[in-house]
Amino acid sequence: MELSRANASAIDPAARDAALRELGVERGAWIASGTEAEVYGLTDERVLKLYPDPGRACALDVLRRFYDSLRGEGLPFALPRIYDITPVRGLLAVTERRIEGKPLSELLPALGAGDALKARERYIDAVVALAELEAPHGVSRYLLLDEPGTSSARAQGWYEFVYRLAEVKIERRRASLEADVVDLPAKQARLRELYLGQRYDGPLRVVHGDFFPGNVLMSDAETVTGVIDFGSFTMFGDPLVDVSLACMFFDMYGPERSSVRDELIAVALRRVGADAEGKLYRHAMAYALMSCDLYAGADGLRQDGHYRWAVDLLNTEPYWQRMA
Repeated sequence: MELSRANASAIDPAARDAALRELGVERGAWIASGTEAEVYGLTDERVLKLYPDPGRACALDVLRRFYDSLRGEGLPFALPRIYDITPVRGLLAVTERRIEGKPLSELLPALGAGDALKARERYIDAVVALAELEAPHGVSRYLLLDEPGTSSARAQGWYEFVYRLAEVKIERRRASLEADVVDLPAKQARLRELYLGQRYDGPLRVVHGDFFPGNVLMSDAETVTGVIDFGSFTMFGDPLVDVSLACMFFDMYGPERSSVRDELIAVALRRVGADAEGKLYRHAMAYALMSCDLYAGADGLRQDGHYRWAVDLLNTEPYWQRMA
């Protein structure tokens, strides 16, 4: 049981060109290359996504049925839909709903200070709105794309599930983490105490798990049009996980990242209540651990940017002090 994701950089150019020809899609219809797939425009209402691994068809079918089950009519923005999943030329071609707007990550560089502030507030408003999205009826596991039974909601509580995900990565990457994270054993013990020492009694909500500016579409600085790319990290549980990650992901590497996080957390706490502060920091630290090696490639774990983000977060001592 662990978080994982595919990598669009594995798409072979010759296979891509052959697939596009077979599907009748022009190379110039390219819209974007995400972490997991390349995106091409089909019509005003649909896009094509090319995934490198046809073996993901089963997972994407689970995602298709998940999208169909969502009751997002009350949300102020659109959610994805999947219409077709077809293997082609060694790739996987997926037709999805087209949602207008650009990723916030693309809009931000062109915004002035005032509009950037508005965009950050609308971004937090969007994740707080998403927190009201109920899990599908009868859901029996916490991790959407997990193997049957390994994240069973009947066999464990939500907090236990989250801590065990973090614990798996600590044990797998202990040598690197102990070298890079100050006083890792004490921090692990603190997380264990906080997660295993209480129960989550709230409703199971949809947790996107990858809520960051690249997955939030906006038509302008004040209008969120869609939230996209659920899947690899999507869970059912405490929606404050998304609120926490939205704050921690907004500026992952910039020199002002600490002040940006503090600003966003202050905005979020005005929306969800000051008593949520400890949980926001707790979920951030657990996620940093459980995701630390997601993108580690041939260059090794400690050269990976996401790993460095996780270590930076885990070494921010004030966050540990605010977890109580």
